[in-house]
Amino acid sequence: MARTEPDLPPKKRPPLYWWFLANILALAFAITSWLICLNVFRDPTNPKSYEWMLKVGRIKPLQAFQQTDLPEESFLNNPIELEARYQSYSQEDLNTLNQELKRAYLTNFKKAPFLTYVTGKYKIQSFRKLTQSDFLFPGIVIQAQALITREELPDPIPYPVFLECVFPTKQPHEKSFEVGDLLELEKQPLYPALIHVEKTKLDERDALTLKVIALHAVDYTTPQKKTLSISPPEKANVAAAISFFN
Repeated sequence: MARTEPDLPPKKRPPLYWWFLANILALAFAITSWLICLNVFRDPTNPKSYEWMLKVGRIKPLQAFQQTDLPEESFLNNPIELEARYQSYSQEDLNTLNQELKRAYLTNFKKAPFLTYVTGKYKIQSFRKLTQSDFLFPGIVIQAQALITREELPDPIPYPVFLECVFPTKQPHEKSFEVGDLLELEKQPLYPALIHVEKTKLDERDALTLKVIALHAVDYTTPQKKTLSISPPEKANVAAAISFFN
């Protein structure tokens, strides 16, 4: 009968192995925690991150800007200049730009390399009160089309640039605007800041839709001679799309 070798007892691992393993696990946990915290506290455009950043004071509530602390723009553009700039952007470029514009607004323009104040004349096509499902609430938003003048024409003509302009206010009046009113935007008094750009179509022609928000906490007189006291809410509804007219 063949002789069998007795089973050998399992070798014990040296203490140094367990020390090394514990340190590896601790390091992995620390790196994972750091990456999670970095992701949570660096991107206010993420709804959960935005809520956490507000709670811990990482960012401040939306600011009601006064004349002395309004952010300086990088650009001040009319509809023709805006179209010339953004129609050449790819969709990927626009997505990157819109992410940065949104982040700048949510952080009160602490870093805003692309801050643009929109100027020009716009004919109002529709308007409505903002609701709790919108990006901002309360307030009023108007939809309008740009008008431009040509030397060879006596009257302003429509231009393929559209505007969605938000007037954040705690007391939005029903009759602040009327369809057909002319909205004239300059840097003052509203400081209408661009926060989103979309490419659209108008009769098979390329067009732009610009989303802007009035920043200056001022009493603004509308074309209907109503007064809107511009004032943002404490926080935005970051989960909502920056699209006010579908």
